[in-house]
Amino acid sequence: MDSRAEAPWAKAGRFWGPVLLYMGLIFWSSSRERPEVLNRAPDYVLHGLEYAVLAALSVRALAKGLFSGVSVAHVAGGITIAVLYGMTDEWHQLQVPGREGSVSDIAADFAGASLAGAVLGGISAWKGISGEIK
Repeated sequence: MDSRAEAPWAKAGRFWGPVLLYMGLIFWSSSRERPEVLNRAPDYVLHGLEYAVLAALSVRALAKGLFSGVSVAHVAGGITIAVLYGMTDEWHQLQVPGREGSVSDIAADFAGASLAGAVLGGISAWKGISGEIK
């Protein structure tokens, strides 16, 4: 084995680690009362941004790079991961005193994830990059 080759578990950790860490951050923040500073921004904007990041991280993990070889399947998978996690997060918030879950939040999660997926897919298609940026 070439000493420069990356072990499969290390490669998986490099791509999926950020996804799992970010999901953990979402779970942690959903377990607490909403900070007052966040009340200044519309809830749908916060949800859209939060799940755009999750979708982008998920697309990156599925494609094993952010702009290299991103396919429609990678984008669809990234959006699906983000929205399904958003649904579980809304259910989780129903269990937390002082928090609430809503279908409109899931819709905002979907919108943000879809926007991120469209941007990443569009950039990948426009650039036609094959492996330079990861």
